[in-house]
Amino acid sequence: MSFNVTARYFDGKTSAAQNVTVIIDDRDVLIDDPDGEICKIARQDLLLCEKPETNRPLRLRRAQDNGMRIVFDAQDASSVADALRHGSPAVAVDEASRKSITRLISGIVGFTVLVGLTIWLGVPVAVNLVADHYPRQSEIALGKAGREQILFALEQLEDDFAVCTPKNAADRAVQQIVAQLSNSTPFEYDYDVTFVRSNIPNALALPGGQVLVFSGLLDIMESQEAFTGVLAHEIGHSEKHHGLRNMFSNIAVTQLIRLISGGSAMVPAEFILQQGYTRDMEREADQFAFETMERANIRMTDTAVLFGKLNKTLKDGAHGLDLPEMFSSHPDMEARIAQFENGPSTGAVDISDQDWQALKSACDD
Repeated sequence: MSFNVTARYFDGKTSAAQNVTVIIDDRDVLIDDPDGEICKIARQDLLLCEKPETNRPLRLRRAQDNGMRIVFDAQDASSVADALRHGSPAVAVDEASRKSITRLISGIVGFTVLVGLTIWLGVPVAVNLVADHYPRQSEIALGKAGREQILFALEQLEDDFAVCTPKNAADRAVQQIVAQLSNSTPFEYDYDVTFVRSNIPNALALPGGQVLVFSGLLDIMESQEAFTGVLAHEIGHSEKHHGLRNMFSNIAVTQLIRLISGGSAMVPAEFILQQGYTRDMEREADQFAFETMERANIRMTDTAVLFGKLNKTLKDGAHGLDLPEMFSSHPDMEARIAQFENGPSTGAVDISDQDWQALKSACDD
């Protein structure tokens, strides 16, 4: 008893397909085209390339694979599979094909894990090496250019934005604080602090000793020691070259993830990886501030109080939602508060109350 069906035949030597008639009988499979018989193959010399599935084409090949393929259309696959299962012997499914697919999937997973490890382990090492050897004058120039770009961008966003012009007493206070912090361990950069009128309670450090302090942060400070804690934190970012490292790592992570995804969007993964570097930098800057204030004997409890206010502001701004640390660019605020709250130093900042008031009101009209 035989079963006839049309199929496409690939001889394994060229990419061209031939339309053929396949005759399946109890012992052999005959491949025939309009010009005459192509070949006859015994059942025991054939294998199905994959397990038959509904609505999917079915492929047949030689047991000694020479590239030849017979491809049956999806609508005929079920009937062909039945015909090949009956008879002596039944045509088996190529188990090696399944193993190849398993190996392929395992390889893809392994490659993804390898690239992931490269991101977590290799990128920081490479970034640190580049940042440590980046010319310092170029870093300073990069920081100044970044400062101008940020100030320009803020000017487009906020109607009441302005770069503040503090009194000489305020500048004197800042320089005195920097000198007190660097007394035991000199800093690598000369620090230039720019005050910005904005409701944002924040400060940020740019490469090469540039620091921006927003008036919204000054407004909630209660003492010069609190300002010193913030400034020491931002100085920590500069001294540890975090601006450069963050820039280089973000570029590297973006390119590696695009390599994995073939250029497709993977925003959540990319975002979390990049934020991870930022959290590490924030912790390092906190530790730098803690150790620097301890050496200078400046009390840290005022910084803890300021962090408590910032924590409340963040929660209020997020409608009471306390975001998990994974999705925050800063470490857990409760941990930061506890770190500075338990600091051993009890000394004061060596500036006058008059100079402190000039600093705190740097953006007042």
